[in-house]
Amino acid sequence: MPTEPPALRIERFDPARHDRAGFDCGVARLDNYLKLSARKQQRDDMIRVHVAVEDGSVRILGYHAISLGTMNADELERRLRGTPAHGELPVLFLGQVAVDRAAQGKGLGGILMHHVFEKACAVADMAGCHAILLDVVADGGETAFARRRGWYEGFGFTAFASNPARMFLTMKQVRAMVGAGR
Repeated sequence: MPTEPPALRIERFDPARHDRAGFDCGVARLDNYLKLSARKQQRDDMIRVHVAVEDGSVRILGYHAISLGTMNADELERRLRGTPAHGELPVLFLGQVAVDRAAQGKGLGGILMHHVFEKACAVADMAGCHAILLDVVADGGETAFARRRGWYEGFGFTAFASNPARMFLTMKQVRAMVGAGR
């Protein structure tokens, strides 16, 4: 008799409760961030980390880290009408998305991205937010970089002409995706 797979929860990272010791996404920098830096940065209100766990488990299967920031409108192909004189546009910065090797290839990364989109909509509704901004991790060489960049492009992210590792997705695009899923 087949059984239902365990339900996933995405919740705010609690270092006293969530088991991050065995987390291994295949990129040492992302593993080490969760194990060594996330707790302090979250405690100091620099970032918010959200983790994916199975119901009844504290083992982290994946995570994303978000913070607030700005991007200069001059980095865009063309400056938007109505941009403030100082040129800074508010953004939600996506620091990392990582999935444990044991959970890779099962759609968890997409679930985490959808959670980021929902958080971005909430931020934009409360304080204004023009886009989600991220820097693609370059660890592992050109092939790994191209694969990661392609994954983000699949969600609609666009690279800056001046920096192919920096990508953005406007809130208009995010709201269209989140609204389509409702």
